[in-house]
Amino acid sequence: MDAEGIELEVLVGLSSQICNVIPGDFARELEHGQIKERFIKRLVDALKKNMIPTAHCPGIRRVIVEHAIYMMECNPGNANCFKKYWMMEALLKVERTTSIAENYRFFSGDAGLMEHSVPLSALVARAKELMGRG
Repeated sequence: MDAEGIELEVLVGLSSQICNVIPGDFARELEHGQIKERFIKRLVDALKKNMIPTAHCPGIRRVIVEHAIYMMECNPGNANCFKKYWMMEALLKVERTTSIAENYRFFSGDAGLMEHSVPLSALVARAKELMGRG
């Protein structure tokens, strides 16, 4: 929960994939450990803290938005918790500040390699839709 920068990007990305592959187990662990709200608040806070895309960790916003989507698809009730911590406002800011770099998986110098199949703007639109305001 204390990770920052590239370490946070990697950990959220890993957590996101776990949530996507075994959503029931992931949800049970959050509930059982009574950390769901704290976890969601940390995701939203990390998104707010990374409003300006950086070369240091260009994928942080993408993995956070993907994770939010997986959590809301797994349990639609999670949308209320994301709303409680102002996720919609954070998504609106991300929507206005997307960069081309955020659509690539890897970089060689300044050149983006391996483009994501879904642009960040589409992920933001899906997250907003799941929160009830598409």
